[in-house]
Amino acid sequence: MTQSLEGIRQHGTHGTLTPQAGPQDASAERLALDAIIVPASRPAPYLDHAVTLARTAGCWLVVLCSKRQHAAEVRKFLAARPYHKAIVIHLPPGYSHELLRFPELLSIKNELPKACSFFTTDLSMKRNIGLILARMLEWDRIFFLDDDIRDIAYPNLQTTVDMLESYPAAGLWVTNFPDNSIVCHANRMTKGSQDVFVSGAALAVDCAADIGFFPDIYNEDWLFFYDYVSKKQLANSGLKATQLRYNPFASVRRAAWQEFGDVIAEGLYTLLHAGLELEQATREYWTTFLEARRDFLEGISSRLSNADPGIREEMLLSLQWAEKCSLTIKPDLCERFVQAWRRDLATWKRRAADIPVVPTIDAALRELRLVSAQSAKGTGKMLLCPDDETLPDVQAGPVPIPWSDTMKAMSERISQAGLDQQPEVDVPLSTPSLERRWLRPKALATLRRR
Repeated sequence: MTQSLEGIRQHGTHGTLTPQAGPQDASAERLALDAIIVPASRPAPYLDHAVTLARTAGCWLVVLCSKRQHAAEVRKFLAARPYHKAIVIHLPPGYSHELLRFPELLSIKNELPKACSFFTTDLSMKRNIGLILARMLEWDRIFFLDDDIRDIAYPNLQTTVDMLESYPAAGLWVTNFPDNSIVCHANRMTKGSQDVFVSGAALAVDCAADIGFFPDIYNEDWLFFYDYVSKKQLANSGLKATQLRYNPFASVRRAAWQEFGDVIAEGLYTLLHAGLELEQATREYWTTFLEARRDFLEGISSRLSNADPGIREEMLLSLQWAEKCSLTIKPDLCERFVQAWRRDLATWKRRAADIPVVPTIDAALRELRLVSAQSAKGTGKMLLCPDDETLPDVQAGPVPIPWSDTMKAMSERISQAGLDQQPEVDVPLSTPSLERRWLRPKALATLRRR
């Protein structure tokens, strides 16, 4: 296998892995969209775009609430719009369900880099709940939409959904502000070649297809549709959406938190570029890819002078944290993680085939031991739009995105608003065993003198 590993590197684009799909590949007939699924964590007004799209599509809106997203606030927001064809679900802290247990991945969770515990997220669980609800309610087509995605015109949403006639999943292209990891943002901002890829943030899924699950790891969406990509069955509509701007370097340890998921995802997709099978993601392969990843990080660091002076220091610290985590990732752990994921995937598919079909939304939520916000006071009923209601001609289109003069200013504004509060973990930035000869204290000192 050694010869086939020559030239392994992290790629700036994975566009060649998806078919050259476009609006011309959409179904000639309009396909009905059953639901828009929003794994929400921001205040209720962030749902405005999702509500507008759901109203125009005439589909269900499923809002899974946690963190700063409170179900009571969402109810008030929907009532004010008004929009009642919605399912608002509060996901309580510590929620679990047997359908959402992945024992193989859980068995190695404590072996993952400590940085993986810097932040907690329930994004994967929310998306998996959306998949289960779709199976229980016999929804054929759903659309995952993150609450920070904007500028999806309804015709573009419909065109993307129509592609499910030919593909099991289809996504929009999230650009300006690009949907990338922190390291890839740094790559772009230092004039490295960096594309964006299909994302779970704006993704149409055929729920009648053989679907995967979203593992609890950064880049969970890339693992969800990995098998589709390997078979050239993931469509990129080429139609654009945007993400609300944020400073990717405001919390420098976030790059370390993302690193293991970035390594796994980028490594698996590099495997596809090389024409290798998943079974060839061995310890030898991961040894080669991890070295390529560290060369990639080193290349970004060497180009820091190309970045905006206002963000160089934060960018450098983020890269240091990413590299520090990278040096703790062992090839055998990557190999075992992929094997555990595949075993859990096989179990999930058997489990998904047995998910019961239920007659009502409330019955589905009871099966999942969840409560809808609408029925929380004991009404036991969901508020629906009457079948004969004529929806207003509302066109979902551009939504203004707040801009700042510099990324530094955005960081300060977010901090003042208290929107970037994250749990603190005391981990030293440098440890003697993780030092690299080419890195960085001298470069940091130089930047601070400028």
